[in-house]
Amino acid sequence: MAEKKTLTKKDIKKAALTWHATSHLTYNYQRLQAGAMATVMGPIFAKLYPDKPEKIKEGCERQMLYFNTEPRVGAIIPGMTVALEEAYANDPEGGVDGNLITEIKTALMGPMAGIGDTVWAGLIKPIILSITLAWAMQGYVASAWLYFLIFFCFDLGLTYYMFTRGYKLGADSVDRFLEGGFVKTVTTAIGIVGMFCLGAMIVKYVGIKAVLTLEMTTTTLDFGEILNKIVPSFLPLAMTLLSYWMQVKGKKVTTVLLVLFVIGFVGGAVGFLG
Repeated sequence: MAEKKTLTKKDIKKAALTWHATSHLTYNYQRLQAGAMATVMGPIFAKLYPDKPEKIKEGCERQMLYFNTEPRVGAIIPGMTVALEEAYANDPEGGVDGNLITEIKTALMGPMAGIGDTVWAGLIKPIILSITLAWAMQGYVASAWLYFLIFFCFDLGLTYYMFTRGYKLGADSVDRFLEGGFVKTVTTAIGIVGMFCLGAMIVKYVGIKAVLTLEMTTTTLDFGEILNKIVPSFLPLAMTLLSYWMQVKGKKVTTVLLVLFVIGFVGGAVGFLG
């Protein structure tokens, strides 16, 4: 009977840190994060197949297939992959094989990307920015370093936790994670919170308002005040929605900026915007 090959905590820790460091270093349009997966799994294969270079080559080729997910929450997938490859190496006839590993990665990378982008880009990152940008606008230069420090700690901590959690759960995590509509529930709930954060940032950081006033015989018409009574922060919201709509329609960022510039220039020239 062949000796069982067991990965140590040090092996898993090194793999998790390698994923954190390399998840986007070899990013390309052909294979996206496949290079990072092969980088993570190379030392793992060397440990699992010390005397079988052909198995190491086979494993690396398997990991070089197209792969792409959100690198922090999605770190659960390379963690699971390590566990599955370990199980495959110890029991090739036990139900886990190369095709199953590839299929699991392919099935999970989309849902994990959706959750990860919602959690990270839609919630955590805007919250960190809203705090540190407010301090930066008050003249605190150290807020830039603080943003980096908080961002890095969250980034590393979340990536490491999800990777190691994926390894501990192994193949069983697939059914647990996708059962009961869990993915949909999480993305919906976090999406709502993210919209609240977005609304707060629009009010605080989109600096456009109507400054036109008309002196009447008995009163003064302040168009900015009138618009805000209709919808609070009407113009910042309108400009944000316009920018979003143009990007949804496939307009380039330069086009969006040019349109906003024209609106601001013309509005300022006629005395309506300020």
